[in-house]
Amino acid sequence: IDYNNEGVKHISKGSYGAAKKAFRAALIVLKECEDQQQIDVDVQKKSSCHQPSSPFIMETCSIPSFRRRRCNNDDDTDHYIFRNAVLVHLDTSLDYDIFYPNVGAGLTSIVIFNLSLSSHYNADCYEWGVSELGKVITMYRKAWKAMHNDSWLMAQHQIFRDTIVMAMLNNMGVIFHKLANFKKSRCCFKALRKVFLSKTAGVQELRRDAHNGMMMNVMFVD
Repeated sequence: IDYNNEGVKHISKGSYGAAKKAFRAALIVLKECEDQQQIDVDVQKKSSCHQPSSPFIMETCSIPSFRRRRCNNDDDTDHYIFRNAVLVHLDTSLDYDIFYPNVGAGLTSIVIFNLSLSSHYNADCYEWGVSELGKVITMYRKAWKAMHNDSWLMAQHQIFRDTIVMAMLNNMGVIFHKLANFKKSRCCFKALRKVFLSKTAGVQELRRDAHNGMMMNVMFVD
């Protein structure tokens, strides 16, 4: 969690290399925790019969919109990119080892999402090529998979889950459009439109600038 929040602070200052280093360190710690839980059967049994309320407080941190040089044929100028990373605060009075089997996948999805976001914005600022943008797509997909492997943490924070889902659909749609893969771009934006129509708590709580920006992207497929 500390590494994740450190990474969020770095990307809020435009220090993408330091941010990615912190997020990767967080993923290493989470993997070590996962390996330890597989060994510690007693902890697993203890956690399986105890389903407490969430020990976390979440908030988003907006990434400043740094200017970048535009290419003459840059047709991605008008696309909105979601730029809010997720901070996670833990109640330190609780025994984290007990909670991990329930929250590990959710925390992993948040960290990978933040890593994807920092890489995407880095790419947007410095005009990365096709192969680098493809790697960003791969990161978003890993975050998507991790989130769908989670059955507890994000359910306790439905608004943040909805927000991250919308962010990933939107940002992947933007990248696919930039890569001229318009079929996949339309698929992402059509899925995003369905989420908006569902009017979940996350949709209703979405910040106005993010809501309007995503809706402008969705209009491209109409």
